[in-house]
This record gives sequence, C-alpha cells and structure tokens, in this order.
Amino acid sequence: MFRVLLLLCAGLSLSTCDITVPQDFSITLSCLPDDATSLSEPEYTWSFTSAQTQQQHTLQEKGKILNLRNINTTQEGQYKCVQDGFKEEDRMRLSRTFTIRVEEPLALREWQVIKGVAGNDVTLPCKAATFSSSGETQNDSVVWKRETKNGVMLLKPDKNTDGQEEDKTPQRIFWSENFPDRKDWAIKISQTKEEDAGMYHCVITNTSQTLSVELELEAPPLPRCFGHTGPWEDCQEQDSRSGTVILQDSLRDFSASMYAELKALKPEANLIFSPVSIALALYNLLLGARAETRTQLESALRLPPEFSCVHYETKKLKKVIKDTLEIASAIFYSPEQQLGEVFVNQSKEFYDAVPEKLTDDAEENLILINQWVAKKTNQKITQLMDYMDPTYTFILLNAVYFNGKWKTVFESTNKWDNFTTFSGELIEVQTLYSPKYNLQMGYNKKLQAEVAKFPLTGKNSLYILIPHTTTEKSFVLMENNINKDSIEAMISEMNKIPAQTAEVTLPKIKLTVDTQLGDVLKKQGLSDLFSDPNLCGIFQEDSKSFISEARHRAFLSLTEKGVEAAAATSISFSRSFSSFTALQPFVLILWSDEAAAPLFMGRIINPLNP
Repeated sequence: MFRVLLLLCAGLSLSTCDITVPQDFSITLSCLPDDATSLSEPEYTWSFTSAQTQQQHTLQEKGKILNLRNINTTQEGQYKCVQDGFKEEDRMRLSRTFTIRVEEPLALREWQVIKGVAGNDVTLPCKAATFSSSGETQNDSVVWKRETKNGVMLLKPDKNTDGQEEDKTPQRIFWSENFPDRKDWAIKISQTKEEDAGMYHCVITNTSQTLSVELELEAPPLPRCFGHTGPWEDCQEQDSRSGTVILQDSLRDFSASMYAELKALKPEANLIFSPVSIALALYNLLLGARAETRTQLESALRLPPEFSCVHYETKKLKKVIKDTLEIASAIFYSPEQQLGEVFVNQSKEFYDAVPEKLTDDAEENLILINQWVAKKTNQKITQLMDYMDPTYTFILLNAVYFNGKWKTVFESTNKWDNFTTFSGELIEVQTLYSPKYNLQMGYNKKLQAEVAKFPLTGKNSLYILIPHTTTEKSFVLMENNINKDSIEAMISEMNKIPAQTAEVTLPKIKLTVDTQLGDVLKKQGLSDLFSDPNLCGIFQEDSKSFISEARHRAFLSLTEKGVEAAAATSISFSRSFSSFTALQPFVLILWSDEAAAPLFMGRIINPLNP
C-alpha cells in the first residue's frame, strides 16, 4: 500500500518548485503545470542531481509524469524535466526543476499515564527495563525530574515517614513503600494538588534510561449533598383530584407488592401488617431523600417519578381517615447527627413527626422507643424492640391503631369449634357466631376464592378470602392471585352484590406478628437505605448515615365487639352462600373506602399460634 502525497507548487515561477516530503511517502511530479502551453511533438527527459553526492544522472522516465515511491533521504536533490518540441516551425525547449527534501519522522515517544483525583495520594511508577553490569542500580544514580513552565525541576523525594518530616518544611513527595528496592524507584505524592499535574521523568543515569510518567488530576468531586439540602418542592396542583387518585392507586399497588414479599418470608406462618403504616413511614423518609435514593423510594412505593404532591396528599389522607386509624411515625437519630432545619419543619408539617435524639445510653434508648410505641398503639404493643445496638444511628418507627365495631353484632357465647389446618389436623378454637348475620358474599373467579365482606363502623370493611378447598395448594394458588388489579376488581365486584342474611362462624383471634422489614425493603429495591443512602435532605452534611433497623410489629384482635388492630395489621375473612365459616386458613383485608386502600392485610394459618 502506497502513501501518496498530492503536491501543488504555488508561486510566481513556473520553472522551479521546492517540495518537502515525509519519509516513506510516494509523490507524483508533473513536468509542466496543467495550464502551461505544451509544445507539439514533445519529448521528455528527466535528470536527477543527488543532494548527498552532487552527482547528476539521467532517469529512464520519458513521459510527462515522474512517480517516486516510498521516498527516502537518498532521493533528496533536484529533479529536472526538459520538454523538447516545436512551437509552430521553431524548435523549442521548456524545463522545470523540483527540489525535493525528505523529512525524517519524529522518534516515537512513549510514556505512562497515571490518573488521579486532586487531594488524594498517587504513586508514580519507575521500574527499569535493563540494569547495570553489576545487576543493580544505585539509589544515588536514580533521579526524578518534572517538567514545568520554567523548565525542568529536580525532585528530591524523602524517605516515607508516614507524613512526619524531620524539619518544618512541608514534604509531599516520598519514595514509595518499596524503597530501597534496587529495581523499583517509584515515588508517592501525598495530598496532590491540581498544579501537580504534568510530565515526570525517572532518569536512571548509569543505564541511560528515562521512564516518563504523565500525571492527570481531576478536580475533587463536589460533596454529595451539594445542591441537595433544600426543601421538598411545592405541590403545584393542590386543588387537582389527580394527586389524590395517584396516591390511592400507589397505595393499593404497594400493599399488594408488600403482601407478596412478606408471605414468602414465612410461607406457613400467620401474617399481619399495615401497608398504610409502612408506606407513611417511608413517605416521611422520602421527604429527606435525594437523587438516586429518592428515585429508589418512589419506585418501591409505586409512586410516579418526581411526584411532588406526595406529602401534601398524604397529609390530606391522614385527615380523611383520622377517625378510623390513629397514625404516628417517628425517627430517632444519633445525637452526633445534625438534622436540617427544613426537614424538621416539613416533617412536622406533613407527618406531625418531630425527630427525636437518642441518648448515649442504649438501655435508655430501648425504653424510650418502646414507651413511644406503647403510647401510640393504645398499649397493644408494649415492646417493639427487645435490644438496642449501641451503634444504631438512625431508627425508623411506625405505629397505627385501629378499633372498628361490627355493624352486625356477634352473639356473646362461649362457643368452640374445630379449625382445619393444611395437614388436616383439627384444632379446637373459640369462635364468633351469629345465626343471622347481614353481609355480602360471593365467589371470585380471579382469586379462586370465596369472599365475604363484613361492614364495620365508619367507611371500613373486613374482607375474608377462603380457597375452595382446605389444601395448602389451593391456598397458595389463591395467594398468588392477589395483586393490585385483583384486589381492585374484588372490591368493585363485592360492592355490586346485595347483602344477605347468613349463618357466620369466625375464629376469635388475638395475636401479634413481628416482622423485620430489612430484607423486604431490600427486595423492593431499597438496598441503599441500609448501606449508603442519600439523605441529604435530612442531614446538613453527608454524614454517611444509614438505616440500622426497620421493624414492624402488628397486633390483631377479633372479638364479639369488633376488630382491633395496632401497629401494622391486616384482617380478612370469607365464605359464601347461606352460611360462611372461616375455620380453615384464610386471607384478610381491612379496607378503607375513604383511603381506597387496605389499612391492614394478612393471613391466618393457625389462630392459636402467636
């Protein structure tokens, strides 16, 4: 393959042309310019005078064009072309001379590039490829130099003394930890500055080796909280109903996703939780989340990205259901942390939650948290935590309390009946019984379950879902069909069914379920909350705080008086036709028409288990 150079001679003279050509290129010389008058019957003669020997000889080329391929320094000199011919009847000659100079390519220069960040330490390597005849290179024959605007500066690396110099002169350049290795003379520059960037040379004088290193330094990154400490943005559509619909829709979706995750933790255990309570606590945390942590929380909560009205709509929701559900959220944090004033104010505005400082005593903190929970749950949960790790820096708590009365009262009888487990074992349990109970019942094809709707005081209802057989396979199939769409369809369908009078038997229930939310939240895409969350809206500086504990404890009581639930609870019973008997494993949903979402969800596998 030839590298061809197109040459154009520009100047006042048509008889001479000076050309500089890179070595190994090919060139084409034309005896006459394109616009020159050609002689008739032309004959061409090319000659070459070497610039090195000054000897002239005639070339074999006889045409108008002379091609020189892969030109080198031996081809430097003058190339003369003579055209012999006639101009009308007169014999004439035209000549043109080219002076060719060959430019040798620059020597290839190689160096290593080290990239770093200003403020960090960097190591510039220097390992010799060859050695002196003795096999070693003395330390005093190795010098480091640096190119500067004013020339080359000699560096004087010090022995590494962990940054403690013998004199008062600040020293930032040291021999590396391998010193005095006779084959490695790397240097370390500590606490680099942007002006340290440039070219460095390690010169091994007795072997004539020069190893070059270019140091590139980036400016240190901005603090993580830079631009993220401002308040949560204002809701621009406070009078729009769309915000309320968005929050309700996301709550239903979040409830179904949480049920799917929680039921998988302990497939054969009772489950009670309050999706509303968990969501409200995470909304409070979302208030101070920024950047990627905000995005992850919005996704886990099934909220649209950058839904600015979430806190405004949550405040409205709390007012709507305040007569049904008592809600409290709290954040306890280390006294070493300094919370942002904006977060404190907005947390109080939207969630009635004033973050509280932990003390230096772990036992006192344990009492503080459990007393808070007991008060907010009407003493139904007196011990949320049984241990307080002294290293905890951030604790997220949530508490809710629900007390709903049956609209149709059960008889106060000491009636007992058999509850059938998955294995077929019969467990004698105390029951609630009514020979004439007014409720709505039906079979739901999507859920493959019998569903009963028990009206409670306020705009609340207790839904109970029972599979068509007592086998675990039927129950799992029913559970797997529970999702946002199937719940919405079930609520809509049940509201269209007229109420009827039926004989009803339900097991009395009083149990508490403790759930560690850590694994569940991680599966929802919130792993960063437990490792490296961006909570710059909460903390004034990037304090590297993370959630140490996310715990949820639920209490459920189902008696003749009604449904009582605390913290995070879910209640649901079901059956159809002229009688409804929930004496087998079932799923329960405590629904609020005002919230258009579940307040509690759960399942009863064994009523006697704690």
